[in-house]
Amino acid sequence: MRMLATQCKAGKPTPARQFQFAPSQIGGANAMTELRHGGSPNSTSFAADCSANASVAVGKMTRPSAGFGAKYAARVDEVVFIAFLLALAWTPFWFGSNRPLAWGVNAVGFGALALLYEVSLFATLRRHPVAPRRIWFPALAFAAVCVWSLIQVGSFIPTGYQHPIWQMARDALGVDLPGSISVNRDATIVALSRFVTCGLVFWLALQLCREATRARRLARAIAVIAGLYATYGILGFFLFPHTILWFDKVDYVDSVTSSFINRNSYATYAGLGLMATLAVAASLYLHRGGLQTAGFGRKMAHFIALTIGPGGLWIGCAFIVAVALILTGSRGGFFATLGGLFSFLLLAGVRGRNNAVSLGFGLLMVGLAIGAAFFNFGDFLADRLTTNGLASDDRLAVYSLTWLSIADAPLLGFGDGTFQGIFPMYRDNTIDFLNSWDKAHNSYLELLQGLGVPLALLLLAAIVLLFGRCVLAALTRRHSIAAPLAASAATVIVGLHAFVDFSMQIQAVALTWVALLGAGTAQSWSSKIATDR
Repeated sequence: MRMLATQCKAGKPTPARQFQFAPSQIGGANAMTELRHGGSPNSTSFAADCSANASVAVGKMTRPSAGFGAKYAARVDEVVFIAFLLALAWTPFWFGSNRPLAWGVNAVGFGALALLYEVSLFATLRRHPVAPRRIWFPALAFAAVCVWSLIQVGSFIPTGYQHPIWQMARDALGVDLPGSISVNRDATIVALSRFVTCGLVFWLALQLCREATRARRLARAIAVIAGLYATYGILGFFLFPHTILWFDKVDYVDSVTSSFINRNSYATYAGLGLMATLAVAASLYLHRGGLQTAGFGRKMAHFIALTIGPGGLWIGCAFIVAVALILTGSRGGFFATLGGLFSFLLLAGVRGRNNAVSLGFGLLMVGLAIGAAFFNFGDFLADRLTTNGLASDDRLAVYSLTWLSIADAPLLGFGDGTFQGIFPMYRDNTIDFLNSWDKAHNSYLELLQGLGVPLALLLLAAIVLLFGRCVLAALTRRHSIAAPLAASAATVIVGLHAFVDFSMQIQAVALTWVALLGAGTAQSWSSKIATDR
């Protein structure tokens, strides 16, 4: 190499027999042709070719390490993604993760996955697949809620901004207790940890599912997980109705609750699983049910083959999940899922206008499966609807009293997650004294009461923005629509059910929903757009 460089500088060509390199490495095919015929190539261009190809050779020497880094990064991403799916499968297992120990396990587990993913990005000098600036407003809202929750529990707040209950405690006990905006600092810290866990799940889904294949896998995984829990719930309902896992079942013995305690919470989870199943099925019929130029008979033959094959699996899964949902007897869960189903059909119908035959028949088959489930197992739900109606007087009274509490602290709130401590201060004889209320059965009211109106509205606006991105993607993306479709319909379900119950405060429901929302948001940009900057 040193001799070659010296001769290049001198402008002297060297016979071809002295080279041990390929032609492309020593000056190009034209120079070698001249050498073979005894000619003398232009010394200036030959020297330039030598210099350029020497640089290429040096560059090639460094590429193996880059390739190793990329291979390592891909493996780490895949490990994190698989662990992420397994963690989502775990969340419904122990009473829908509605236990303090389960909250801690989820926080540590998803936190460790997020840390591993971020360390992998840093070690391999990669950018985030979705740059934070792409979701700057939701990120700002998330950070603002976290900071505000910490301020609510801080004892450094001036006495005039602290809740009066702390001064009452000082007067009663004669002790200078530290006060805060939150009436229960421990409850607010727990609520903050649960909120951060939701943020980590969204972040992981957003980054990992920017790759379209992973977004589809996530939707399929949630559909399968929901199908397995639905199967367990149906078998338990008929074979061991007085048992949940290895515990005695005390409440809702006449309803399917799967591994959840509350039938309404499980109904919402089943609704999310049903939307994921429908989205996977619709995506399948849209992308494999083409043949736009074929005749009707050929289209039908193709549709039948698709239904007997992979489509039948998702139709069967939808039937099982729908049966479990109906057997819960949850009025709110049922009607919220109907709202999600209507929005799904609307989006899929508009989206599939160019492939209406295959998609239409596919959705018809799924609709028949859901209808068959209701026809055969809907007696209990219908009886509850006709006997109890859609609302209870006590619940309406709780809503009214919660509004009164919000009006007393509209800006600062009472501390996130403190409803159980606040409500007894406002409870009156409009509510049956035998009933216990640790939840408002309206997540929006609890959010307004806990965080205060400004921060609550900021958070809701961020969610609406993400929902809008998913809806737009479900309508306009050519490919990879399963995640945006599932996320859009799932958001409708949790949004509607949050008006009448507290399912969003059950981690299995919340984490599954934000995972779908993250995947849907990740696929809301075209694959042609570089979202890493």
